[in-house]
Amino acid sequence: MRRFLSLFTMLMLCGVLAFAQSRVVTGKVVDIDGNPISFASVKVKGTNTGVSADANGAYSIRVNPNAILEISGASFKTTEVPVGTQTVLNTVLEKGAGTDIKEVVVTSAFGIRRTGRSTSANVQNLTGDQVNTIRQTNVTNALAGKVAGAQVRSQSVAKLGAESVVRLRGENGLGVGGGALYVVDGTIMPSGADINPDDIEDYSILQGPAAAALFGPDGSNGAIVMTLKKAKKGQKGIGLELNLGVQFDNVYIVPDYQNSYAGGANGDLSLYQYKAGQPIAWKALDGKYYHDYSDDASWGPRMAGQEHIPWYAWYPGSEYAFKTTKLTPQPTNVRDFWETGVTRTTNVAFSKATDNLNLRASYTNLDIKGITPNEYLKRHTLNVNATAELSTRFTLGINFNYIAENTNTESDDGYSNQSTGSFGQWFHRDLDMGKMKELRTLTSPEGVFASWNKNNPDAYDPTNPRKSWGGNYWYNMYQYFDNINNSIRRDRLFGDVSLTYKINNDLKIKATYRKQQLTTNQEVIYKSELEASANQMSFNPYEGNAFAAYGTNNTFSDRQNYEGLLMYSKKIKSFQVNAQGGFDVFKTKFRGVNANTLGGLSAPGLYALANSKNNINYGNTRNQFQRRSLFVRADIGFRNFLFIEGSYRRDYTSTEPQDNYIDSKSGGLSFVFSDLIRNAVPFISYGKIRGSMGQLLNTLGIYQLNSTYAIGTQQWQANNVGNIVTSVPGNLVDPALQGAVNTEKEIGLEMRFLKNRIGFNVTYWDRTNKNFPVNVTVDQSTGYNFISKNAGEIAKKGWDIQGFIKPIQSKNLAWEISATWGYLVKNEVVSIFGDIKRLNLATGAFSGSSAAYAVNEIGQPWGQMFGGGIKRVNGVPELTAAGLFIREADKKFGSVLPNYTGGIQNTFNIFKNFTLNVNIDYSIGGKFFSLSDHWGTFSGLTARTAELNDRGIPLRDPVADGGGVHVFGVDATGKAVDYYVDGQTYFHQFRNASIAEDNIYSLSFVKLRELSLGYRLPVEKLGMGKFVKTAVFSVVSRNPWLIWSEDKGFDPSEISNVYGEDGQLPGTRSVGVNLKLGF
Repeated sequence: MRRFLSLFTMLMLCGVLAFAQSRVVTGKVVDIDGNPISFASVKVKGTNTGVSADANGAYSIRVNPNAILEISGASFKTTEVPVGTQTVLNTVLEKGAGTDIKEVVVTSAFGIRRTGRSTSANVQNLTGDQVNTIRQTNVTNALAGKVAGAQVRSQSVAKLGAESVVRLRGENGLGVGGGALYVVDGTIMPSGADINPDDIEDYSILQGPAAAALFGPDGSNGAIVMTLKKAKKGQKGIGLELNLGVQFDNVYIVPDYQNSYAGGANGDLSLYQYKAGQPIAWKALDGKYYHDYSDDASWGPRMAGQEHIPWYAWYPGSEYAFKTTKLTPQPTNVRDFWETGVTRTTNVAFSKATDNLNLRASYTNLDIKGITPNEYLKRHTLNVNATAELSTRFTLGINFNYIAENTNTESDDGYSNQSTGSFGQWFHRDLDMGKMKELRTLTSPEGVFASWNKNNPDAYDPTNPRKSWGGNYWYNMYQYFDNINNSIRRDRLFGDVSLTYKINNDLKIKATYRKQQLTTNQEVIYKSELEASANQMSFNPYEGNAFAAYGTNNTFSDRQNYEGLLMYSKKIKSFQVNAQGGFDVFKTKFRGVNANTLGGLSAPGLYALANSKNNINYGNTRNQFQRRSLFVRADIGFRNFLFIEGSYRRDYTSTEPQDNYIDSKSGGLSFVFSDLIRNAVPFISYGKIRGSMGQLLNTLGIYQLNSTYAIGTQQWQANNVGNIVTSVPGNLVDPALQGAVNTEKEIGLEMRFLKNRIGFNVTYWDRTNKNFPVNVTVDQSTGYNFISKNAGEIAKKGWDIQGFIKPIQSKNLAWEISATWGYLVKNEVVSIFGDIKRLNLATGAFSGSSAAYAVNEIGQPWGQMFGGGIKRVNGVPELTAAGLFIREADKKFGSVLPNYTGGIQNTFNIFKNFTLNVNIDYSIGGKFFSLSDHWGTFSGLTARTAELNDRGIPLRDPVADGGGVHVFGVDATGKAVDYYVDGQTYFHQFRNASIAEDNIYSLSFVKLRELSLGYRLPVEKLGMGKFVKTAVFSVVSRNPWLIWSEDKGFDPSEISNVYGEDGQLPGTRSVGVNLKLGF
């Protein structure tokens, strides 16, 4: 017993002596420029003891005197530092080659940054350089193909200022919801359109409720969190960067047109015979032939070089007046209309970093000349980002951003718009676009605009110049765009001011004020000359007619946040505790005033509201919203390899029932198992498993809880003077109505091998969205149309996979491949409400007749496309006695959402100075309806309407002469039959019988989205080293190649509507150069 006590006493004494010899070592981990390496790893060699540095690179660890610290960071070489007798160890890490561990720093709500290894939810991190490989005008387009599980619905370059949408893991509601949340340095932005990619340092993509729960209801669709660039320490004097770029945009993708038959409805040329009363000058054309001008289809005569009277020959005032020309195909006339767009981007950035001050100021000038005549966008962006250490305890932060934008654009991509709405739907394939442009000011003697779609000469009426000379449906496109104006001025201001107080080494408190303000002023003019030249046009956007118009729309919005944040970070033996808590008070106000003329203008050419023929139409909107939030989050790490984290947020909003609140919560575990097996399995560089769960509720919209009276625009009636005319609301609201509940669980595995030469990140997620606010029809005898109640459920499952490999790492060649893949396994509408089986989602033009429409239907994936189909018997079309198809009503074509999305990014570093980037993205699955193809085929524009049939005879030739379309099917008895059907009759049947099936296409595509070749100039050898530190010249191309898609006439990645397109603007290809200089 004495021996045991003696041994125990000696062991205890040794332990006490060992503990007495151990001590706390503090320090800071920085790069060679003095910039802190956030969340660097500090481990005691040969043990599992370790800590992570904080966001400023500072760390504290208890060690023995003979310990050796292994210090590493993302993209840096691991350094071993003996402790010895030192108590302060500041370490400088060098950049490493092929040893970087990605996704180390994650940014979430309120600017909170934490280690990637402690994160239990799937967060994809990207650097600004990875996203902005080729300079884009907005961050959304730049993200395409680079985020697993993301669908980017971008827009054609022709649609200036249009906002693209990012869907993370599909749609999340019974209706068409919004895209992901955009956050810039903690400030929530309404969209990504005004965010300057040149100013972004890095991106954190939070893909579900577990990752975005701290954002509360705003994070229901995920979040794209961006950190602005800061000054870098270590530079001498003031740093200066200059980034110059120019890109040229040309139309790349247009529908496949026929180039055999001219315009009109008559397949033969008509003989013109002069008649008394017609203009004397027309006698010169007597005995000549013309094709039908008044019908805007292209079922006219074959173009074989025969002499004919072109449309412009009837108008005096040009060298072509009263002369014939040859009728020949114009295969490039649509492409010839679109001009070469030019995008010029200039960015200059100044930076200065000292021990106490970090300052960066950036100015960007974006100047875009559109591909549509007279269209432009000019944007100026100013960013100032500063952090000043006022003392050892106080730090002041200022972030200021101002964007001023002017645009003039008519980016209408709907049915019958004056560009693609003509080219793809109603047009003459013989039109010479060069002549159209040359004669854009041509008029009749009375001043009526000349048109290719004029009435035929026999309809001439000297008492009605408009009917005689003006277009039946269409203007000369150039003349139209010369006579409209849609100018928009936008001024956006956003930023924040913060003050941080360091209470002690473990505890800080931060107060932040954020402000975001947007003012828009829009002025719309449709000139009187358009009205004076109109017959059956309908260009007026306010009335849907051909009256000249003037309109204004002015809005002002103001968003303010008052935030308090308490931050705690403490190393307690083997545990690292990081916790934050605080509050957020959010206030927003919006007001808008719009007005427009009605019935035309009293005095032509005077564009003012007071000049309206009828009482003006006007409206004004005012609303405000307030939210008060409390939140807390924490993560606890054990020896820097095992972590538990959680967050909780409670919101009280002005739109919820009194005393109601909204809770958002998340929690998860992560285990970095590679730290335990590093010596046993050295080829595993990094391994982590994680699991998380999150739940958040959407907030109700403004006025969604309360029924409101509608105030009529004509408030004072002659027979009811002094009273305000209002409308009783037609809806009831359940007093317990609340926003939808979003719950998601996910598990993931992250692995990297062979010193991080190969790696992947796999996430499986399961999400339920339920209790949506749904409008349910009620008995009309109640005096109401519907009641808003909570109902419905959508169940979703999927995979998000990211991977990379560095197959070649040598002195003269390095090749890295990064890939993303998202698979939407399940996206089922489980329920809607009661016996309701279907809920309308989205429709387009002609939705009630021949176009398709999207719905949500119980038991089916989200967004099912329905429409008129072709009736089939055992898969074979059933035909009428005339050989035409029979319509099957309400046929299902599939979901509008893709099943798979992703991309592949290739980076080649060649001979150290050359860098080649090849970025591909793809989408597989999903359907869309093309109204342009529907009408273009009806009107004889598309190539398939002018093909040869199986006899080798033009299908437009009479059936009696061997022409026609050969159709196979069965009759009503099931007997096999076949017919030759007249070409025009065959292609007209789809519109006439309301059959959409012929115009349903797949959204699938594979696209080379970005291509660039950069060269780092040897500034020292060129004698510029004293002035220029770096110089990189790049040749770039955006959308150079649509590698594959089912319908070659459209770019599926730019389909702007949920159900499809009504008049899709053309896809473009951009080529340009860029020069980036560092001083």
